Amino acid sequence: MKYTLLLWPHANVRYRNETQKLAEAELAVMLGRIAPGTEIAPAECLGIPALNLETEGALSEAALSAIRGHSLLYGLFECREDGALTPAAGREAAYLGEDLPGILKYKGKTNELFTQLLVNVALYSGSFRDAQEQIRLLDPMCGRATTLFVGANRGWNCTGVDLDRNDLKESEQFFKRYLEYHRYKYSAERSSLTAQGRKPAPSVRFAFADTPEHFKLKQTASLQLVNADAASVRELFGARRFHMIVCDLPYGVQHASHGGTLEQLLNRVLPGWREALLPGGTVAVSFNAQTLKADVVRDCMARAGFEPLADGPYQHFSHWVEQAVTRDIAVCRRK
Repeated sequence: MKYTLLLWPHANVRYRNETQKLAEAELAVMLGRIAPGTEIAPAECLGIPALNLETEGALSEAALSAIRGHSLLYGLFECREDGALTPAAGREAAYLGEDLPGILKYKGKTNELFTQLLVNVALYSGSFRDAQEQIRLLDPMCGRATTLFVGANRGWNCTGVDLDRNDLKESEQFFKRYLEYHRYKYSAERSSLTAQGRKPAPSVRFAFADTPEHFKLKQTASLQLVNADAASVRELFGARRFHMIVCDLPYGVQHASHGGTLEQLLNRVLPGWREALLPGGTVAVSFNAQTLKADVVRDCMARAGFEPLADGPYQHFSHWVEQAVTRDIAVCRRK
């Protein structure tokens, strides 16, 4: 059967030119195990960027469910023999609100659609896409928590760690206002986490639900913000805690010569990240390829005991962002 996937039109025209390639690579990762053999090719539909899919039979419900979560999905259509397009799938409903990851604006913010792509690549590269338990997502350099908001919109348990207390405070205040404005039931608990040889790490944890009934039954998701160093996650949360780690590394635009510093940073934090991951879990990081090369990132991952994923679609995530930033992704799995 033949399908056409219309892509979400990005406001930045220059970035929009890159999205078709990114969307194809993301979809290839997502369908690689669910619908192997699916042929994916770029296309145009009435001037709208699109992807064509061809399968031996109809897409399974598992494949359709995956496609509904694609970061750039505008709509999936079945292509009939007479040329008509029949709607087959739309975007999955957000657990809270589709606007949640995009409202908080600040200089250097990573686009929330790209963050969704990064989360998808991590999820579908590991062993837990069909997990019966709630996914536990960690962003060890969470900044103002865009990754956590993406995870919260899937009903996951999300944890963010960052050294910048002001960023965490801004994220906390925004999320609290968002929950209250939309009248979601929630609780907030403050605590202090400890790791040997380190200062106590202040923490706030929100528990929330999409409906009052679910909150009353304690069928909740969570978002936790912790003021700590990215290398301390093993000591703070314990071993084999998280299903996936997703992180947007510092781009080093103002300090292009700091590529070595970023490499040292990875060598320092990755061993702890590995211990904090469940076997079969994944790490997905994005970075500026002008200051840190993909091969260097994957070498750091291998030295830390991970299995880097570098074949097929994983070679096609490099894309232009601005003059000083060419963004790329590296993914690895804990064996």
